[in-house]
Amino acid sequence: MFANRLIIQRFPPVLPNGRLAKGSWVNSTNSSSLRIAPARHVTTTSEVKTCLEPGSSSPRGPTIRSYPFSEAVTSSPTPIPYDQKLGLMGNVEKKLISSCVNQEFHNLFRKNHPDSIRPLSVIKVESYTNAARTTTNVFTGILMAVRRRGTETSFRLRTILERVGVEMKFNVFSPVIKNITVIKRAGDLTGAINGKPVIRKPRRAKLFYLRDHPQKMPDIRKISKAVISAQNRDAIDQ
Repeated sequence: MFANRLIIQRFPPVLPNGRLAKGSWVNSTNSSSLRIAPARHVTTTSEVKTCLEPGSSSPRGPTIRSYPFSEAVTSSPTPIPYDQKLGLMGNVEKKLISSCVNQEFHNLFRKNHPDSIRPLSVIKVESYTNAARTTTNVFTGILMAVRRRGTETSFRLRTILERVGVEMKFNVFSPVIKNITVIKRAGDLTGAINGKPVIRKPRRAKLFYLRDHPQKMPDIRKISKAVISAQNRDAIDQ
């Protein structure tokens, strides 16, 4: 917004031939050399007087245009809470695991979780055999080892079929896995004989020595039958 302001300027006298008179800048205080010229002055918002709009009782203030931001711009999402105890990679791993499938099986293979499975436990894994998920396959074996690598966490099962040792490796967060069932935990006193558990607690975390000593493996078939019969008795009693 602009407003007119009077500015007094001094111009030297000019001769008829178009030349400046001698000593004109020195004697430029003559009143004949004074001229009035309009000038433009930029006014601020505080200098603008509010006026009333026709037929309105509220004053009309200066029009302030907002900055022309693009409508396609979106604000950034709220940051995920950062756990200082986990550190950078721990928080990244936690975020990745939260977006994976089969999260309900994660606690079974965590190191310090109360529901974690010890090695030498008997586990049954039901997995899909095709992409359409129409047929499944069941594998029951002894837990030999757990490899904890975040979203790539895996475990290895071993069993004996027709006097031949068979091992299978499964990824915990694989979409191929349908269900994981713990048949018997190592160190569980349920069904203990003379106060001793059916499956003792191992001292090692990796039981690869079972490959050379198959006689040290628990009898999976016998344990499975005992567990199924106990479950049937409980169902009848209820």
